Amino acid sequence: MKKILFLSAIDFKEKSIQVIRKTPEAYANKGWKVDYIVARDNVSTGNYFYESEIIPEGVNVHRLYWPLDKIRSSNKRAIALLFGKISSMVVVLKLFMSALKLSRKEDYDVVYGYEYQGVLAVNLLKIFLNKKTKIVSRFQGTFLNEMFENKQYLRVLFNIDHVLAIRSKSDVLIMTNDGTQGNKAVEKIKGSQEYSMHFWPNGVDLLPHSHSKNFFQEGRAPVFMSISRLVHWKKVERNIYIIKELVDLGFGNVKYKVIGDGEQSEYLKGLVKELKMESNINFVGALKHKDVIENLQQADFFLSMYDSSNVGNPLLEAIRAKRLIVTLANGDTSEWIKHKYNGLIYNPTSIDYKQIARDLASLIENESEYKKLISGVEETASSKLWTWEERLDKEVQIVD
Repeated sequence: MKKILFLSAIDFKEKSIQVIRKTPEAYANKGWKVDYIVARDNVSTGNYFYESEIIPEGVNVHRLYWPLDKIRSSNKRAIALLFGKISSMVVVLKLFMSALKLSRKEDYDVVYGYEYQGVLAVNLLKIFLNKKTKIVSRFQGTFLNEMFENKQYLRVLFNIDHVLAIRSKSDVLIMTNDGTQGNKAVEKIKGSQEYSMHFWPNGVDLLPHSHSKNFFQEGRAPVFMSISRLVHWKKVERNIYIIKELVDLGFGNVKYKVIGDGEQSEYLKGLVKELKMESNINFVGALKHKDVIENLQQADFFLSMYDSSNVGNPLLEAIRAKRLIVTLANGDTSEWIKHKYNGLIYNPTSIDYKQIARDLASLIENESEYKKLISGVEETASSKLWTWEERLDKEVQIVD
């Protein structure tokens, strides 16, 4: 039996991104012995206060915890950032120490660093490992290329730990193609260094059969939906302004479901109240993934107006569900969405909410145009999406 050890500072999730748990499960399903050391971050302003602690099937989980929760919850951004960075360094050391103990008991075939803290911890561990042990570095995407392109060198300096993790050597480097152009960041950071990179999108499971019909077929109001953490850079307020403009055009019965939770929840609810949109906009909260998919299959339009790339799993799942997508052309989003072919996509530097609403109104009033764009979504799903099984089988084959 082959043995693999994962090191990660990102805990498993039940209500959002599924790749974190699906990756070790894929190895376990292939008959590997899987040990997974993970540091959970329970800070009240983070992404786990609405997530339960879970143990993926077939995975031996060794769970640690991030330190300094209270001070990292500070309303003072500088303090929160500073102690967040200090805590991250402590987590790297905690992952390394725990991994060192396990590696003295087990002779691992593969040691797998998941995201930058895990990768840095693996690099500390390297000198204690058998020379035959294969090292894997895995990243879920990165904003570093955006920083390089915009010459934001202070941001790069603050994220030097990310840079060092990508710069470090490994036998296999996996960078998620999430639209943030992580491949370009790797090229810039690695320079002339030889490396083996696999630049893959995440998988998207085939969806269960749904009997739901679109708003034309059912003679009802169109339903809009977004799926994201309610944090600053996801820019959910942009979706709210779009719905407001659509209502002002006379479509007063449209509905928008906001799925997700986060630090901006109260601000966004206050904005909806201020705009008197309570009858149109419903904050559903964070849901288990299967419930998210069920809601997605009942929607007609999918909104994703992030500051950075919009090519996350929610957008890919919306493509799989054949929803009409409204988004921004940042990162590599335009590699997936073409304006008035499989959705509506706009320049992120000059967002015109009135124009977006007019474009949506023309689709709501024209069934043939709506169907034409849905056909484009169907073609994109069939030609570009991988299932999780396809995606993870490819990874295990390369790592094996």
